[in-house]
Formats: sequence, C-alpha cells, structure tokens
Amino acid sequence: MKFFVISDLHIGGKFNEEMYIKGVDILNKTDADYYICVGDLTDQGTVAEYELITKKYLPMINKDILLVPGNHDAKNVGYVLWEEYIGPRYFAITDEDNKVRILGLDSNEPDMNSGRMSKRAIARIYDEFRDLPDEWLKVLVFHHQTLPIKFTGRERSALIDAGDVIKAILDCNVDLVINGHRHISNVYQMTDGDISTLIVNAGTISCRKTRYREEYTVTQICIDKIQTEATVEIMKLNNNASKWETKFRGNIQTLGKPTGDMQLLSTIVQIGNTDFSDNNFSIDSYISAIQVINSMHADVIIHTGDITGNSYKEQFELAEKMLNLINKPVIMVPGPKDSYPLGFELYEQYFGDPNPNFEDDYVKILGFDSCVLDEKIGRLGRSKSSQFLNELKGTDKVGIIFFHHSIIPLPRSKHESELQDAGDVLATIVENNIDLVLTGAKNRAQAWQVDNTVFINSGTISSKNIVTEMGNSFNIIQIYKTNFGRYYVIDEYFIKTGDLKPLGRMHLKPEINVEKK
Repeated sequence: MKFFVISDLHIGGKFNEEMYIKGVDILNKTDADYYICVGDLTDQGTVAEYELITKKYLPMINKDILLVPGNHDAKNVGYVLWEEYIGPRYFAITDEDNKVRILGLDSNEPDMNSGRMSKRAIARIYDEFRDLPDEWLKVLVFHHQTLPIKFTGRERSALIDAGDVIKAILDCNVDLVINGHRHISNVYQMTDGDISTLIVNAGTISCRKTRYREEYTVTQICIDKIQTEATVEIMKLNNNASKWETKFRGNIQTLGKPTGDMQLLSTIVQIGNTDFSDNNFSIDSYISAIQVINSMHADVIIHTGDITGNSYKEQFELAEKMLNLINKPVIMVPGPKDSYPLGFELYEQYFGDPNPNFEDDYVKILGFDSCVLDEKIGRLGRSKSSQFLNELKGTDKVGIIFFHHSIIPLPRSKHESELQDAGDVLATIVENNIDLVLTGAKNRAQAWQVDNTVFINSGTISSKNIVTEMGNSFNIIQIYKTNFGRYYVIDEYFIKTGDLKPLGRMHLKPEINVEKK
C-alpha cells in the first residue's frame, strides 16, 4: 500500500510557486493508492487564498486527494471557508478490498498555532479503529505533530491533548499516523509493547519557511502488513527533484514475549514527586512505600524530581530525614519545585550533585538537572546531550539517563510541562540507541517505546496531589537479557492496595532493525 503525502503549501503567504509545481508534477506522475495533504493549504485562511487554492492550485493535481485542514487554514474564520470551498474538515475511508481504513481529523484550535483534538475526535479514533481486526491497515491523518521533532527549535505548537491522542493511537493499534505542521520530515516508530505504530511527519512542499537544510519535500510511504515492512522516502524539490531519499526502511513488527531462559540484569525502583512539605506530603503513604521497597531486591532507587514541595529549607531537612529511611542506593535529580526559590542554593548542600551517576556490572545511569530558574518548563541543552552520548558511547551495559521533565506527552494532562528542546533531545536519544529514559513530570505513570528506546514516567509516591483513582504509586523496572536482546518488565505498584499495574512489556534488539536517516 503506497501513500503520497504533501503538506504545508501556504498559498498566499510565503508561497514558492516553483516548488509547488515541481511537487505536483511528481505527484501526478507517481502511482500511489492514496494521495493525502495534511493541511496548511492557505497561509491566512482568507477568502482570497481559498479562491486561489481552489480555482488555480488544487486543479493542478490530477489525482483524487484527501485533505485535512491545518492551523493556518483555520485562521480568520477559515475553518468555515474550508467547509464552503473544500468540504468537511474530516474524512473516513473504508477500503474493503484492500482492508484499509483511513481516518482524517481536524486537529485545529481556531487562530491558534497549537492544536486540540478534543474528546469527540479522540472518541472517533476509538470508534473507527478499536474493533477493526489487526489484519486491516489502520491509518490516522491530522495536521499537528504528536511527538517532538528535531530542528524545530522550542517545543511548541503541538496538540494540547497530545497525550490522550497518543494513548488512543496505541490503544487502537493504529499502524500509520501522518502529520505535517513543522515544515520538516521525520519518522518514529512507537509502541506500548503491542503493535508498532509508524509516525510520519511530512515536510513543506512550498512554504519559504523551511527548517535547516531540508527545505521543500514531498513524501511517499509504502507499508506491507503481510511482510511487516515499511519504507518512508522523501524527495527534495530544490535538488533536481529526481531522487527519492530513504528516511526509514525496516520491519514494523514488535518482538514477542521472550521464550527460553532470561537473565535478570537489574531491578530499578523509580519514585517521583515525594512533595516533602507541611501540606501536601502524605507520610503514611511514604512510610508504607518505603517498607515495601526496603523488602525488595532492588539495585538502585531513582528519584525523578520534585523532591520537596517548595524548596524551603525545612522541606530539604524533612526530605533528607525521609530519604535516609531507604536502605538501598538512591540517586535523584531536582524538579521545578526543588529549584526555586531556594533550591539553587540548598539542593547541593543537602543532596549533592544535581547531575548524579550510578554504575554497577550491568547498568550505567546518568542523571541530569533539567530545570530552568523559576520555570515549569525545562531544558537539557546541547552540552548535556553531548555528555550522555560521550559517557554512554561504546558501553555494553544498559545505558540509562533520567531527568524530571517529560519528552513524550502524557495522557489526561495539558501538553506544556516538557523540555523546551524536546525535539532535539528525543532525536539524540533514539538516534543513538540510549536504552532507557526515566522522567517524572505531572504525577502520572506511563511507559512507551520510541524506536529502540524505552521511556518511563513516574507517578507520585507520597504527594496528596494525586491524579489517578488508584492513588500513590512507584514504578518497578526489571531488565532481562534474552536470546534476542533485552526485555523490560515495567509495573506500577499502588501503595494503598498493593496491586501491580503493567505499564509495559518491551522486548528490544540491541540495535534497531531499520535503516533511518
């Protein structure tokens, strides 16, 4: 099954007509099963631009093309003009012969660069895909990015409810997600341990606002579910427009549960958001949790930040006392609550280096302070990224990094408290096959696999600011060596009930079985 994708035309604004004509010529000469445009046909959503696109530029395309609006199409009441000039802002295609279902959705908030899918649209994802047999190819199309993308600067303009959208995608085992928006192409594989999802961002075909050195591109995606293979290619239109460059080629099937003997390499307990303070700290929950942790065979306890409630001196003193109750090695990093107003002066005095490390026979762990003064949003920066690459390069141990701020959007939370440079950090991590990344934002536990890296976020072990019905929790991470690679068993332990909730079962090869650029 082949998909030909264009995005971000921006007709009427920074529009490059020459590149558009080149791209459309390639589209018209390419034999594909489906032709898709993922938004921003116009630049300002005005009548004049809709007149231009519908009377001059769309008629240049001699194929049937599926269209969804972008944020620029929704500007200036453009979402109403879209319906008048183009038609519905969503579509649903069911191809019984080829067993393909394609759902296109409007992800826009009028006059906003960021998007929101909304409860209704997310429910539509479940309605269209949840009960569809796995042999069907499930394709979801909308404008805004789901995962942060490199070379796009500060992480912004994403879906506000991106975490819920990602959860729906993984719950429904969607095979292919196609987005645009950020004017540069990108490909990630993502899974929660079940079916792999290919997330493809198309670059801009004709907007003069380009990213880095890619400039103008069109994209083609080939997926063979029977052979479990996929290829994503782009063509750079200002480079003679004659050669397809591979962005991704590989197997899209996840490894199954290991068979045969497994060697346990490490057991890690991940805690976060202890919130040591007068008002929000639940001492009963904390003491109960520590009793369980102290009885376990755990190699190390990793605290992913927000140790205190407000970084006051008495809270650091309480934290020091409470953390000394743990009879295992503990390493920790600060969260925003630990950094301001007094944390920048007190953190090292009570806890030592905010960029700690731990190493044993099987794991090498590096912690990083991702906090920015008096900000909820964090940043790692190029220097820290270079540091973890240099220190983990060439190691045959499980390479682990941890910091507070999330990279992957979390469900049931507004997508805002992430790293400012999340796109570049995510790309650095997955392109260099860092094994495991632990974060601690927003008190909500979750686990995902992106390419060949496992990402785990922690809930809260002892804060009264609880965001799940099951209450306070911590994560238990067991890493096994298998015949194929490594197997990660990730559970959330609920302190009040003693119940374990599986967060992920990820079986990974040491090197991802794809070609990627």
